Amino acid sequence: MAMLEWSADPEMPITEDRYLALPEEAQRSIEVVGGRITFSRNENRHHNRVARRLADRFDAARPADTATGVLTGYEMRYTTSHPGISGFSFRRPDVIVYRCFDDDRELMTSDVLLVAEVVPSDSRAAEIAEKYAEYAHEGIRTHLVVHLDADRHIETIREYRLDRAGRTYRLADTHQERLVLTDPFPVAFAFADLDARIR
Repeated sequence: MAMLEWSADPEMPITEDRYLALPEEAQRSIEVVGGRITFSRNENRHHNRVARRLADRFDAARPADTATGVLTGYEMRYTTSHPGISGFSFRRPDVIVYRCFDDDRELMTSDVLLVAEVVPSDSRAAEIAEKYAEYAHEGIRTHLVVHLDADRHIETIREYRLDRAGRTYRLADTHQERLVLTDPFPVAFAFADLDARIR
């Protein structure tokens, strides 16, 4: 089925087989939740640079003796059923920290230790809330929301930690000027390190 059909009718459901039959470029431009396509935002270079630099900081801090990896904008398959959502589902968080695995298979939310989303000042609150709820329901233990100001500099990074009993997040910290984490491994850097030399 051609991508054009979904462009004309975004409510048209998509199966995993039909998704896999799409050209790779088309696959990279979408997310799927409950068998429904969500077109990924066309982020600007500032957003992408912040996400990449954030991933670089996590990658540099990653202990050599831990089997973890870092990805950006990579397909993360959902493993649990959600209220009101059924069918093939995945998201592409801006940054993913995950447990390494040997199998030749897709990255699943059960492999993921942390996700980060870079949020421009004009982002839709509904979209942020949807991902927040979905990631918590999937059991991802740490969710970072990187808020950019109108000048596209990092304003705050909100650190949410999973309450496993309720499958919801609680706000653990609102970081200003510096991000300091101890889990999934120690990492610390100044916001200015991610903002530097952005043009």
